[in-house]
Amino acid sequence: MVTLDTVIKARVTAKDFSGINFKTIKDINWNETIKADDIMDIEGMDPERFAKSYSIKPDGSVKVYKKRGRKPKQTA
Repeated sequence: MVTLDTVIKARVTAKDFSGINFKTIKDINWNETIKADDIMDIEGMDPERFAKSYSIKPDGSVKVYKKRGRKPKQTA
């Protein structure tokens, strides 16, 4: 669902020309160092809507659906 190519809008720390760090809102690619509280939207959707569209529960788990169709043949 979220890969390294996913674009998110988040609050990140940036450095200005004088070397002072400050927080800014920026569109960046996903990485593991971004905290969940700093994410403002994912691919143009707010996090609640993104979670609802992919059936993600608040604890981060995803429901696994039972596969439908014929069962594969058993080999002896």
